[in-house]
Amino acid sequence: MFPALLPKSAPFFAMLEEQNSLLRRMAGLLVEMLDDVANMDHIHKEIAFLEEEADVLHSQIIRDLSQTFITPIDREDILRINQEQEECMDCLHSLSTRLHIFEFTRIRFPALQMARTISAMLDMSRLMLEGLTHRRDCHKTRAFRNLRGECDMLLAVGLAELLDEQQEITVPQIMQTLKWSQAYERMSILLEQVNALAETIEEAVLKNV
Repeated sequence: MFPALLPKSAPFFAMLEEQNSLLRRMAGLLVEMLDDVANMDHIHKEIAFLEEEADVLHSQIIRDLSQTFITPIDREDILRINQEQEECMDCLHSLSTRLHIFEFTRIRFPALQMARTISAMLDMSRLMLEGLTHRRDCHKTRAFRNLRGECDMLLAVGLAELLDEQQEITVPQIMQTLKWSQAYERMSILLEQVNALAETIEEAVLKNV
């Protein structure tokens, strides 16, 4: 009878995995957004809807954490993973909003491929999170760094293209260059945040597996 009287822990792993699922869905939609500019408005609305859903879950995790005495891993690790995933979604939403506002008629290949690679990095974060949940080794450091290296290369190529294009200098051309510079900057911020998420999950794995 005594164990039944002990306070029960909230399903933090399940909530973190649900949050990760929302994050990966947003990343997948970002790829679709860049791959189908004609449907950009609709996809942007879907991303915004998922971000609102994620905000509710983010707050719920914090609330449950403040009301729970027993947690499956250190509460600091739960809080950090929750916060890092939330910030990734904020970055994704911000990037999609910029892309929507800029109304690009043509998407540059480095940007599309970078979005695909970031999506693959987040798929890897799911495997890391599942490993943490089941207390098994799930280190993906080398594979994750390889994908990070690909993104850095694509970003460098994309920015170089903007500077190397031999076109007549016109106001519309200058505006396009400025817009793409801002888009790449937002993608760089997203990449850094995704990298921070992976490092946070890996630290929790090292402590608990």
